[in-house]
Amino acid sequence: MDFLDPEREAVRIREVFGAEGVTKVWDLLDRQFATLHSRAQVLLGLAGIVITTTGFSGRVIAGTSALAQGLIVGGVSIALAAAGLLVWGVLPIRWITQFPGEPPDAWLRGALAYRDRKTRLYRVSQVLLAVGLALYVAAIAAMLLNPNAGALPAR
Repeated sequence: MDFLDPEREAVRIREVFGAEGVTKVWDLLDRQFATLHSRAQVLLGLAGIVITTTGFSGRVIAGTSALAQGLIVGGVSIALAAAGLLVWGVLPIRWITQFPGEPPDAWLRGALAYRDRKTRLYRVSQVLLAVGLALYVAAIAAMLLNPNAGALPAR
């Protein structure tokens, strides 16, 4: 699927809303940023669950095998990287009223480019979190496949 670059998207938005639709354009961008931030918060919550669960059960899981140790450390580390990317890349606030640009089209292109950067970081975070969760689940599977192992980390 092809997506419009900020230049072409700005032209389309101006065509749809017209010169008099500045308020509607602001509302559109506001909703898009709100959606992006709320979805980033969901991912951050999932990453937090992985990190918190590891605090409770990580030692038991890691105690079953060296494989489980590697998987759980890798999974939690990648989930933490996803959370960091969300916190420092997607969730920071920059008000769209502060973007420079005259005429308004230049402002709109800048705001769209900023939204697109945040969206790309969100998507990278999604992939990282999915990989982290997969490794974490694999660690649990390794534990379940080795039920007679001790509760201390394997060495």
